[in-house]
Amino acid sequence: MVVFITCLAILICAIKGKDFKGKLAELQNVDWKGHADKALVKIKKYAKKAGRIAATPLLKLWYVLDDPNTTTLEKALIYAAIIYTVSPVSLIPAHLYRFLGILDEGAAILYVVNKVKDKMTPAIENKVKDTLDEWFGPEYSVSDANA
Repeated sequence: MVVFITCLAILICAIKGKDFKGKLAELQNVDWKGHADKALVKIKKYAKKAGRIAATPLLKLWYVLDDPNTTTLEKALIYAAIIYTVSPVSLIPAHLYRFLGILDEGAAILYVVNKVKDKMTPAIENKVKDTLDEWFGPEYSVSDANA
């Protein structure tokens, strides 16, 4: 929980353009593999409720998080965005504010995707597709049906 709160603080500071270097130093010895593994379990549970389309950006981020070449800052941003999205806790509760309640999660995901989009390789796209096919079954398009 401490890691998530620190990561969320970094994400909020980054979005606001505030300094977060002190917070980032707190994450230098984090077991990112362990946190990534736990995040994947949460993504899968979320995906079963939210669906394939909603799970896609989270899985893309997860595969970048799991990459050993991803920086600590990128991992912190990704982890915060994933856990914030799949968590029932929200700064703007959807049950009270309807559409506004999903905007904060969407903004977090969009911000982080924009920051790490260069790391979302075709290999990651393929892994995401394979994982979603495993969870939901293969996705077919109209062109597939005519083949």
